[in-house]
Amino acid sequence: MYYLSIDFGTSAVKTSIVDDSLQVKSWSKAEYRYLILPGEKYELKEADLMTALVDAVRGLDDRLLSQVKVICYDTFSPSVVFMDRDGALVYPNIITHLDRRSRKQSDDIDRIIGKEAYRNISGIYPFAGGCSAMTLLWFLQNQPEVLEKSYYIGHLTTLIHKRFTGLWMVDFVNSSMLGLYETTTQGTWSEVLLKELQIERRLFPDIYYPGTMYGVLQKEMADLLGMKEGIPVCVGTNDVAAAQMGAGNNKAGQIMNTAGSSEMVSILTDKPITDAKYYLRNSALPGLWQIYATTCGGFGIQWFYEQFCNEMTLDEFYRYEDGEIQKYLTTGRNDVSFTPFLSGDRQSLAKKTASWMGLSLASTRGEMLVSLLVAIQDVIYGTIDKAARVQELDNVIKITGGMLTPMYLRLKTQLHPEYELTLVDDCPILGNVALAKFRQEGK
Repeated sequence: MYYLSIDFGTSAVKTSIVDDSLQVKSWSKAEYRYLILPGEKYELKEADLMTALVDAVRGLDDRLLSQVKVICYDTFSPSVVFMDRDGALVYPNIITHLDRRSRKQSDDIDRIIGKEAYRNISGIYPFAGGCSAMTLLWFLQNQPEVLEKSYYIGHLTTLIHKRFTGLWMVDFVNSSMLGLYETTTQGTWSEVLLKELQIERRLFPDIYYPGTMYGVLQKEMADLLGMKEGIPVCVGTNDVAAAQMGAGNNKAGQIMNTAGSSEMVSILTDKPITDAKYYLRNSALPGLWQIYATTCGGFGIQWFYEQFCNEMTLDEFYRYEDGEIQKYLTTGRNDVSFTPFLSGDRQSLAKKTASWMGLSLASTRGEMLVSLLVAIQDVIYGTIDKAARVQELDNVIKITGGMLTPMYLRLKTQLHPEYELTLVDDCPILGNVALAKFRQEGK
């Protein structure tokens, strides 16, 4: 049997046709760009997302596409959407995880509820960009008509599922990422948080487990994608939660590191213990949570290339990057250090920015680049160290992502030799299928 698996990532949609043995038979990709608006607003047009989706699906092998029996998907998140009764967007765009318009609302939640009390229910501090409660509070204070006109609020999985099937839902992982859910007990929408923030319970759909078959592909979307209508569609989920399943991680203590546009770490735990420096969110499987953190990754490397190395082609730059990593690995010395907050810090209530330290007239751009790469590891492994105080950890880290090169992998290995790094590919894509099979088997 063939599955169409769709990964709505940070900067592109990737589509694959996958068989029962989790082998990718055909794949295609199409990119989209964010809108960067005044006030630290990062949004994505639905039309751009759907255009990329259509291009990616139609780039697949037609013969195999005609044989697809199940559709499954994952998305980046947080990714707030406000929708009316018919499913149209009330606010015209998708609000992405890079959005920081709601910094002030973090203080408001602290004042109204208290950040510790909020964390003990939702699993995180009220970080702007870390979950969506602050964004909803921003709209309540600044554009209340958006909430008044909304029938349901969710993340991108809610929008995609509505477009595909005509049905409403929010998945188990994204419910915890909305920041109004009882994450620490894996309960339901928190009456305490909703009441204190004056947000109506009616605005949130029922919660479904990822991978559950729920609805079928409707004619309008089938025609757009060049597919048959009536194909079963599985409930989607967050990309990192899907990646854990794709890496074969389904037990407490297992670790996933994704090195892509952002660099992320997710550690599975059966102990829902919160901390001010990481997110606690649901995993795709009930009874397990994720200890999660993220920092700039490929976006930061792209920025460095554009600002400091744009006389090179990209291929030349990546060879240069490898050479500079090799120098560092050989000498073990770099006098330059970096704070990796080019896109802020989603684990901080304060607004953080990036900076280099230790620069002198003898410093080189290569040392500056290596210090950026090393700083990324400090965030990732700092979170792993915190998780080790909560949960006994495996010494194997599954690692994936488009930023990986053999030399970057060597850097990670040399900095933290206590862990064995195992390279895995196509994790969100394969994880979507693994979740669908998991649910079909009645687990």
